[in-house]
Amino acid sequence: MHWTLDQLTLFIACAERGSFSAAARHAGRAQSVVSTAIANLELDLDCELFDRSTRSPTLTAAGQALLPEARAVIAQCQRLTARAETLARGEEAQLVIAIDEALVEMPPVDATLEALAERYPALSLTLLYGGEGDVANWVEERTANLGIMLSQDHSPGELDATRIALLRQHWIVGSRHALAQQSNIGPQHLMQHRQLMIASRRRPGQTPESTPQSTHCWRLNSFYSMAELATRGLGWAILPEHIAHYPPFRQRLVRLTSDALGQAPSIEVETVIRRDTGQGPIARWLTAQLRERFREMGAQPSGE
Repeated sequence: MHWTLDQLTLFIACAERGSFSAAARHAGRAQSVVSTAIANLELDLDCELFDRSTRSPTLTAAGQALLPEARAVIAQCQRLTARAETLARGEEAQLVIAIDEALVEMPPVDATLEALAERYPALSLTLLYGGEGDVANWVEERTANLGIMLSQDHSPGELDATRIALLRQHWIVGSRHALAQQSNIGPQHLMQHRQLMIASRRRPGQTPESTPQSTHCWRLNSFYSMAELATRGLGWAILPEHIAHYPPFRQRLVRLTSDALGQAPSIEVETVIRRDTGQGPIARWLTAQLRERFREMGAQPSGE
């Protein structure tokens, strides 16, 4: 086998861009160079990756099977390079951290920032707070070095996520809502009332938004705004426990409980970085601190 990382990169680009010409434009290469690289890769792998009988080349069965393997090889090489760079640089002189607004005023996050200030007093720190989708985008665009956020799907290939905790969620509704007056509520009852959900800011081509459980749905980009609308009787929602218990909402929201509904799904807290940038020592320390402090709060780390 004599294939190269450059060939794998062009293979991935052709598959994702839909044509050799589009991949060539993206890579800043001549189309003939891309075509030759793919042909040589096919020879090295002894299998055809693209069906060229159609107007635009399409992946063969072998190509579809080998594409995730190629992505894995490139991702691991990016991690190796990033890790070597952070070892050569030593500790970060400055750090930009993007934090999901849904995690504002959470004790584990606040306590970790306090510990960060004490342990690394010379660190130049910038904190960015954003709604759903903002944190991942800021990290992907290199505006932030590290993101702390509630879990969401990411575009393939750019971000590495480290899941650090599971947060409980509850079915909630405003205290004056019709559902608050009912008992033995099941999914069929929820379908009859407006659902409040988180709106995605995913880019075109990314994973679709989750399917509503109601025939009528409003989407918002903030859990706190969702809770506020719920207190006003505008719909029911699934909210993280700490937001449902937030003082402005606590007395105005009712938790819906029944055997038919069961337990609302938990939501994961994760840190995200660009795979090709890596984490420096301070960012790795911060991630470990967050995991431990969420554990102390009773939020079980994902995978345990």
